[in-house]
Amino acid sequence: MFWSANKIFGYFFLLAILLRISMCLYLPDSNPLLAFNGQVREVHLYTENHRRGMYLQISQDGSVSSSDVQTPYGVLQLQSVQPGHIAIKGQRSSLFLCADSAGSLRGQSNFSEVDCTFRELLLADGYTRFVSPHHGFALSLGPRRSPDGHAVPFTRFLPLRDTLPRETASQRAPERENFNLDSDDLLGMSQGSILSPQLSVEK
Repeated sequence: MFWSANKIFGYFFLLAILLRISMCLYLPDSNPLLAFNGQVREVHLYTENHRRGMYLQISQDGSVSSSDVQTPYGVLQLQSVQPGHIAIKGQRSSLFLCADSAGSLRGQSNFSEVDCTFRELLLADGYTRFVSPHHGFALSLGPRRSPDGHAVPFTRFLPLRDTLPRETASQRAPERENFNLDSDDLLGMSQGSILSPQLSVEK
């Protein structure tokens, strides 16, 4: 039994409507991890072992070192360059954190995808490991090999918020002023160089 032309047209019409609805409901890049693309996270990267804890920092001369406390050179900007991969840049030094094939860390002004890209791996304990996808090793503040020749130390980092005091006046909290409620010049306008026309009129 052959279908009529009207039935065939009706099925194609219904199929076209359903396809259009499904395209409207499609959410590209709906993975929640991809929602941070383009966003910059400002953190300190803290790492530790059973004896010591320290923060990664990038100095103005490009040297990468550690500090026992948070410093302005330890404020790092983490930005996604592709899903699961980030670039790390020092806020104060304006240098990208990069590593060569031997695992030596340095800061450089020009971004290199090979040396300055790290894969961000979230560990079960809340720490993060940053692995160079091109060189195949984890970012570390310790020597490439521990004294016993096994695991590489200081490769687990905890991103912590910046607790350093802000340095600019615009970011400081406004000072509280005490007002004399019995004064005729409540706002202290007579002490400044600009006077309100209404307050300058003689009573």
